Amino acid sequence: MKLAQISLISIMISTVLTGCGQVESAVTPSSVVRPVKLVTIDDNVAQNLRAFPAKVAASQQADLAFRINGELKKLNLTEGQHVEKGDLLSQLDDRDAKNALLNAEANHDLASVDFKRKEEIYKRKLISKAEYDTAKAALKSAKAALYTARDQLEYTRLEAPFSGTVAKVHLDNHQNVQATQVVLTLQGDKQVDVSIQVPESLLMSLKRDTSFDEAFKPMVRFQAPKTLALENGFNPTMTSSGKTSVYPVQYKEHASKVSPGSQTYEVVFTLTPPAELNVLPGMSAELLLDMSSFNGAQQPVAVLPMTAIVRTDNTNESKVWRYQPDSKKLEAVTVTLGQTRSTGVEVISGLNIGDQIVAVGATAVKDNMEVKPLRWERGV
Repeated sequence: MKLAQISLISIMISTVLTGCGQVESAVTPSSVVRPVKLVTIDDNVAQNLRAFPAKVAASQQADLAFRINGELKKLNLTEGQHVEKGDLLSQLDDRDAKNALLNAEANHDLASVDFKRKEEIYKRKLISKAEYDTAKAALKSAKAALYTARDQLEYTRLEAPFSGTVAKVHLDNHQNVQATQVVLTLQGDKQVDVSIQVPESLLMSLKRDTSFDEAFKPMVRFQAPKTLALENGFNPTMTSSGKTSVYPVQYKEHASKVSPGSQTYEVVFTLTPPAELNVLPGMSAELLLDMSSFNGAQQPVAVLPMTAIVRTDNTNESKVWRYQPDSKKLEAVTVTLGQTRSTGVEVISGLNIGDQIVAVGATAVKDNMEVKPLRWERGV
């Protein structure tokens, strides 16, 4: 009986040990699929585009105010409301102005009748020229007073000088306002300005007979907003909720005076807001300039982060890891490097448009390694 119990215990221990060995062998490092961040070689890099931080501003903006004092009688606008040219935006209490206009009209009618009567009498030599001149001057004065009264009544109305959006309402209805006190700010919405700061070397390289648009082919890029996503409850990553949008812009003007505190000059471009994107003043963007015509060296195929480059000591070669979508594995690719930029290092040869390259942690992977791709974006 004791022998049977000992044998049973031995079998149970053997089974447990065998099961543990199977679990350990199932989680070997070689079977773990490593996630890697990939960057895709695209045409923007091949064009040698240089990105500048940009700010969006209204091309047309006006602080609107009344030209006379008064009490606000009508101000029912909301910020963000669209208005058309000529729309009534605000109005003052106009009772005094209307009464003044009636009085001016009466005085003008009386002066007109008096002048016509004295003109006929003067033609018949029955009054002196001095009396005739006095009546004529009185009519002119009455006419001027009439025009002034009409203007004063018109000044009680604040109309939109152009179509646009109400950016800011500075007062409340029924307030007493002073002349030239800002009531609201109106911004045109037909076009917006995109401004950047460029170094003096860039403007110096631009020939006088060459237009900015022709030389740099400027474009503006609006990044899709990023949100924090959790994959299976772990590994938080930043993902874009929409696509990145790029639109051509036109050169508008540039400052001839250096910006305070820097050796840069402001350059302003004009953009017609696209229908599919809500572009508002104050938004941030990137302005892209094609620097190909100002770089005599061989044009780079890509600009990769330094974390994507692997250098071999024995051969003094540089390589990157290219992702193969079919096999989901990596392969080593020898590349030729160019100049180092603030955004990374230039790759002159070895890569093609559309290649997907490991962007971060190149020293932690190896050839023929199976990986799980994650999209990489600069700064993330």
